[in-house]
Amino acid sequence: MTDPRANMEGNNLLKLGAPKLDWSKTPGRVTGFWVSVVSVILAALLPFPALFAALIGLSLSLRAYGVIPAGARGRGLVLASLVLSGAAVLAVAMRLVLVLV
Repeated sequence: MTDPRANMEGNNLLKLGAPKLDWSKTPGRVTGFWVSVVSVILAALLPFPALFAALIGLSLSLRAYGVIPAGARGRGLVLASLVLSGAAVLAVAMRLVLVLV
């Protein structure tokens, strides 16, 4: 059985004010960002706790990244946390290399 209301193409529901999806409540989005910020701060002081925090922030952010579609509102915070986690991991790796050399 086909229901003509199920066809979203051309039925103007979005123009009539149909609700848009809210991606701000995606699990791991905000938490991953704050854990990534903490990991960047810790990278200058304590490398191993910073690495641990960066990996947690990276996993939370990757989980949110897989859920939020491209172009959706709230995806920028996830991308920022991925960049911060990567920067923290790089800072810890560089610091460990410089200590060993």
